Amino acid sequence: MWKLRTYLAPYRWQAIFGAFFKFIEVICELSLPSFMALIVDRGVKHHDQAFVWHYGLIMMGMALLGLASASVCQYLAARSAQGYGTDLRRALFKKITKMSYQQQDQFGTATLTTRLTNDVNQLQLWIAMLIRQVSRAPFIIIGALIMAFTLDWHLALILLVATPILAFVVYWLTKKMAPLYRHYQRQLDRLSSLVKENLGGVRVIRAFAKTKAEKTKFTNENDDITQTGLRIGLLSALYNPLTATVVNLMIVVILWNSGARVNAGTLAQGTVLAFINYVNMILAAILMLSNLVILMTKAMASGERVQQILATEIADDATAVAQMTVDLDSPQTVQMTDVDFYFPDETGQRGEPVLRRLNFAINRDESIGIIGGTGSGKSTLLNLLPRFYNATNGKIMIFGKEQQQYSLWQLRQLFAEVPQDTTLFTGTVASNLRWSNPQATDEQLWQALTTAQVADFIRQQPALLQAPVERGGRNFSGGQRQRLTIARALVKQAPLLLLDDATSALDYLTEAHFLKAVKQASWQKNIFLVTQRIGTVAHCDRVLVLKNGEIVGFDTHDQLLKTNQFYQELVASQLDQDKVGESNGSL
Repeated sequence: MWKLRTYLAPYRWQAIFGAFFKFIEVICELSLPSFMALIVDRGVKHHDQAFVWHYGLIMMGMALLGLASASVCQYLAARSAQGYGTDLRRALFKKITKMSYQQQDQFGTATLTTRLTNDVNQLQLWIAMLIRQVSRAPFIIIGALIMAFTLDWHLALILLVATPILAFVVYWLTKKMAPLYRHYQRQLDRLSSLVKENLGGVRVIRAFAKTKAEKTKFTNENDDITQTGLRIGLLSALYNPLTATVVNLMIVVILWNSGARVNAGTLAQGTVLAFINYVNMILAAILMLSNLVILMTKAMASGERVQQILATEIADDATAVAQMTVDLDSPQTVQMTDVDFYFPDETGQRGEPVLRRLNFAINRDESIGIIGGTGSGKSTLLNLLPRFYNATNGKIMIFGKEQQQYSLWQLRQLFAEVPQDTTLFTGTVASNLRWSNPQATDEQLWQALTTAQVADFIRQQPALLQAPVERGGRNFSGGQRQRLTIARALVKQAPLLLLDDATSALDYLTEAHFLKAVKQASWQKNIFLVTQRIGTVAHCDRVLVLKNGEIVGFDTHDQLLKTNQFYQELVASQLDQDKVGESNGSL
């Protein structure tokens, strides 16, 4: 948490002045019992009404000054905490967006979300309390002891002995609770992951009648968090009784020692009242300090989690490499040489290979179909090209230059990608299409929509390009969403187009029209099309066949049909399925 102090630096003066005004408030508050002792011992005892009014007005003035100081402190603390939280959240979000797919996979979406929201909120709350209360509690304890010694040093020794006992109680309980808070945060991550998974797959859960099983799983996770929270609550509940016991025993000892002296006339009654007030102030400060220690424990756990993300090294900063001249007329656009890729396991070590010994070269103006069984590495291969994942071994050339010679920004400007998941954002059709090219004209948008075979549908909308898009594009069908995401990629007019099973929701005729239209785009150099359909790759110039992460064929569709046994099996399996469909349809 200490490493995150740099985000408080722009607000250090607000924090310093906030603590200063809190100090003024404490001085005002500490002076009140002493004035009360004067009023009792001199004004009330001698029936001096003028004396009582005089010091009563002084007490009222001190109270108002304390109130004003507290208000200023609250304002400055809020400004500092909110600014700190905003800057930290911005830095955290920036780091997360710069992470590679691989780094994001290692953390997981659920924990990244929790750290960006809940953990930053904990730190923000701690900063606010640090300025408003952490500065107050020590001032109160130290100031009360000093004021007590000025009144009567004999009774002050009782306070001096009892205060370390109170501090030990706070230390012992905090030591017990710190690991529980860290465990609680980890459990919260798991619960967030489970909730996200259930919400995203609610249709699948209901389709397989797994609602009860998922409820049981959620209940178990929730109960685990509850048990941890109860243990934390049990320890927290010990704070008040333990500290109150010590303080009340202190008051009993004070009254026992002061009673005889008051009767003997060597100790004034007002002094005893002031002492009890100071004891109560110390008790309140200790209780406040105990709550702050609990909050600090939470903040420390959150700080470690946030710092873990901020300390993650980004493989390549897009601003760190100078812009290069790209030869878009290079005869070979993409080339892989001895490329391997491994996903890391849970320990961060190299896991099972996903892609092995990839060697191929793509010529300019070629369309490449990529086909293979489930889990053969088709999508991963596409993700290696724009460096969403970094190859473990080997060399990848883009337009005649190694990948690493490009900045990430420049490299990804060469690619337009349509992922498997059709994600649209709340807004309009035009705002979604302009994600890849904010300066695109309406004419370019219509051109992309026409190529993606969705222009006719948009023309039927009353608002045309300003037609609303609801969250996730849920007001469109699956095929419409898929064609809109294709159009969004086409608006970018990047030379390399990556289609990751992006035509799966399209019928064969629409898909054929789209592939024919996209090949005619003037800016297009290559199309990489991942699919499970043999009929789709048949439209491509060459077909790359993957099996268990290895290339087992790379040639034209017709040549592979003649020479490649695995490709023949894929074709045969799909022909058999088509025959089954035809026989079922004839019943």
